[in-house]
Amino acid sequence: MIFTARLLTLLAVISLVTAGCTSTTQTSSANPAERQEAIAAATPPTTLAASPRKLVGRVSAIDLARGFAFVTLSTEPPSSALADGAQLIARTDDLHETARMKTARNARGRILATQIISGQPTPGDEVVTLTP
Repeated sequence: MIFTARLLTLLAVISLVTAGCTSTTQTSSANPAERQEAIAAATPPTTLAASPRKLVGRVSAIDLARGFAFVTLSTEPPSSALADGAQLIARTDDLHETARMKTARNARGRILATQIISGQPTPGDEVVTLTP
């Protein structure tokens, strides 16, 4: 008799817990096009886009007397940045432009020589190019 009472109590608790945990789903009568419009209206209009500036490398050394800066290239620099006379921008880590440079013909391994056009880069500045 005690076993039956305990079993009935257990079944009552389980049924109350499962009845309280049910969820209802609302079926929308809207067609898929209306749902897509609602989703598009809910998303912000500004989305993130890839930067047109691609990382070339970092300034490793500077020769201010001759107006040259040497850039250590990143693992995969854009090929457009390695062309003779390509425009490069040196900037700090907080994206403040420090100098404008153009590539020179001298490239040895992972080091690229650049001529400083304006500004004054410092060692450690990142060098980027504007991709076409």
